[in-house]
Amino acid sequence: LFVASMFPGRIQTATKNPLLTATKLWALAHLLVNGTLADVLLFGSFLVWAVLDRISLKRRTPRVVPGAPPSAANDVIVVVAGLALYAVTVVWAHNALFGVPVILR
Repeated sequence: LFVASMFPGRIQTATKNPLLTATKLWALAHLLVNGTLADVLLFGSFLVWAVLDRISLKRRTPRVVPGAPPSAANDVIVVVAGLALYAVTVVWAHNALFGVPVILR
């Protein structure tokens, strides 16, 4: 969903704001597996912010942002790039950046 925010297509249209949706899913997933007060404050704050921003987005008048036209090829790019980014994060980046492996060996 993070990648879908940059490429107009059916995925972006269906989720309305894919970056906020990605933030909500990310925060919720981290809240489910982490239970310390610091984790609840950090990830809970992100979740509350994303929910409130999505609510306020519904009430704002949309502005036209120039960009590439929506196409099915963009959806393919989003899925391939998103899966590649996810794989890199799970296998290497999460442990290298934060010291917490996603996959326990």
